[in-house]
Amino acid sequence: MARPATAAAPKAPPSKHLMALAVVAILGIVLVADFLWASSSSSSPSSPGGAAIWSSRLDLPARPAAPVPSSAKKKTKEKVSIGSMDINATFADLPAPELEWEEMAEAPVPRLDGAAMQIKNLLYVFAGYGTINHVHSHVDIYNFSDNTWGGRFDMPKEMAHSHLGMVTDGRYIYVVTGQYGPQCRGPTARNFVLDTATKEWHDLPPLPVPRYAPATQLWRSRLHVMGGSKEDRHEPGLEHWSLAVKDGKALESEWRSEIPIPRGGPHRACVVANDKLLVIGGQEGDFMAKPGSPIFKCVRRSEVCGYVAQSL
Repeated sequence: MARPATAAAPKAPPSKHLMALAVVAILGIVLVADFLWASSSSSSPSSPGGAAIWSSRLDLPARPAAPVPSSAKKKTKEKVSIGSMDINATFADLPAPELEWEEMAEAPVPRLDGAAMQIKNLLYVFAGYGTINHVHSHVDIYNFSDNTWGGRFDMPKEMAHSHLGMVTDGRYIYVVTGQYGPQCRGPTARNFVLDTATKEWHDLPPLPVPRYAPATQLWRSRLHVMGGSKEDRHEPGLEHWSLAVKDGKALESEWRSEIPIPRGGPHRACVVANDKLLVIGGQEGDFMAKPGSPIFKCVRRSEVCGYVAQSL
């Protein structure tokens, strides 16, 4: 019998096939590594040198930004563009026409330390120094409508000539205390009221003591007088008085003492806002009369300006 044929031994793959498989495997590994590197570098920050920073932490995608609240949107809309800056409307200038200075008609006489009140289109200018040795004792009227002066009339002979306290209700002008005479003469406690419709003067009860340039204002149907300088012209006064008035007439025979002003002194501005009585700025101390001088010649003494705002 013939012998069965013996199975042939498997042949070893040629060396070139092994090399091809190795190249393919290497290329696959490189491609996978490149893909992973690209994915990581797109979601991870890079170092200053440009190399990817690998981290063992898991970086989750950030949440989408929350919608802007309506109040924030409103604030954004309220911003006003000023040049290259955006500022909140609260601090922006209100739209208004550009204001320009215009020269008025020259006043009939020069004045220093007088007083003035506007009622409608008329400006009433009272008293004041002409020179240090001469004071005016009349009122001049300026008309804003036609830029003219006219309608001069005299003041009461007993009325102060400078350092007046003054306020108006729209028709009546209340004139309170002040300095009587030129140089650095003493003050008077006399008070008057002018009816601008008839050009008539009337008396008001005198102050308890005279003052120089007190803050004066109408508030809650009362005429308030505060501070000013005392009789020596230099020491600040703290007293505060009030008098009930209506239509140019006093409803009381005496002034009522009120809460003293924290810091006194003359030449302070005084306004009413939001039902509060405000006293602003002014002066503390003033020139005094030379002791024994027959003409009350002013002696220079240091003056202090005040910057304090006070309210009641």
